[in-house]
Amino acid sequence: MSLQIPRDDTLIEDVQQLIDYMALGGKPRARWVVGTEHEKLGFWPDEGDYPTFEGPRGIGVLFEGFAARGWVPVYEGPHIVGLFKDNATITLEPGGQLELSGAPLGTLAETAAEFDAHIAELSALSAPLGIIWSGLGMAPIKPALSMPRMPKARYGIMRGYLVNQGALAMRMMHQTCTVQANFDFADEADAMRKLRAALYLQPLVMAGFANSTVADGHLLNTRSYRGRIWEQTDANRYIFPRRFLEPGATLADYVSWAISVPMFFIVRGGEYIDCAGVSFRVFMKRGIGDHRATIGDFALHLSTLFPDARLKHYLEVRGADMGPRDYVLALPALHKGIFYDDVILEATLRRFERLDYEAWWRLRRAVPRLGLEARLPWGETAQEALLAVFDLAKAGLTRVDPTGLPFLEPVRAALEIGETPADVLRAGYRGPLSLFEQARVA
Repeated sequence: MSLQIPRDDTLIEDVQQLIDYMALGGKPRARWVVGTEHEKLGFWPDEGDYPTFEGPRGIGVLFEGFAARGWVPVYEGPHIVGLFKDNATITLEPGGQLELSGAPLGTLAETAAEFDAHIAELSALSAPLGIIWSGLGMAPIKPALSMPRMPKARYGIMRGYLVNQGALAMRMMHQTCTVQANFDFADEADAMRKLRAALYLQPLVMAGFANSTVADGHLLNTRSYRGRIWEQTDANRYIFPRRFLEPGATLADYVSWAISVPMFFIVRGGEYIDCAGVSFRVFMKRGIGDHRATIGDFALHLSTLFPDARLKHYLEVRGADMGPRDYVLALPALHKGIFYDDVILEATLRRFERLDYEAWWRLRRAVPRLGLEARLPWGETAQEALLAVFDLAKAGLTRVDPTGLPFLEPVRAALEIGETPADVLRAGYRGPLSLFEQARVA
């Protein structure tokens, strides 16, 4: 979740304000950029354990190191819990996963340079602390409730709510890692068609980028256990309405769903206030105590919804497990080639328009276990469909950003032989502790 708490105290009088707020994200094509986010999993090899926040070699000391290098710290109480610099932020997920939310960048070559600079800086600061960072989709050792805990108030509220919502919700919070990418849209119609395309693509992306195949020290018969975890986290936040896959869906449809979802919290005076699962719709009507709903509250609420693709002032794609460098760079390249070329975007929508709501969920539920062997309703495998998507993306990037073309090739080559990061880890598996070094990125 971003460091930036939305600051708009405009009181909400009617739902149209929320629709208008989302529409404000529209931008002319000349201003379209891409932002990439990736979460890394830390490990102390000499301890055989995950790093804590506290202590002389902990993540807190690491964050002090970033601050000494010019990153601006963000505090909760005495602790640095995040940093920002040059439109990028570094934050902590509940179990100590370290996330870079990259700056909005014009080319994919810039995205690669940003990733490499971040990894170099992270490596330099982590080495004296004995911490290595791995590009795994899930923490492979220890149960979720044995993971370290980060000193962020919002996570206490989320734990208290989610623990009763899904059997795997605590795993989601403390053990999963992803790579995501964020994209602009021109207007309402463009936002909704990109959302529909993004949803079509995410089960295929989950299959091809699968990298969470070990949990609690056991090798699983699952390529993306992270994908399974999301199914059992919080149905209200994860299961999107069928309308999102229908042509003609509107921002009003998105807002109607969003305000029906129970809230985690609001922020007043820098303090998080537990909303105890009150829906945003009820908050708008009745308030919570003395607090009335604002546009800033709605913006924050949007960031607590968890579908595989979601809208804010931009579109986020969320289906991929974290992986090695090639996969981190391929994810924004794949989607940019689809989303930022109108011809390719329309071709993608036509290609998958037969994937109706029920079929989408059948595919989505098959992918964590079957991976690239999962089948679409017309018999095509996820491998075949994703290869076709890579070819569409290549055609799009040729026109909109040729700097991204090299980032498609390594992953496409792996797809040709039916290989995912999970398969590579399984082939070289020497026990759960070996995974941290096998998948090391920093």
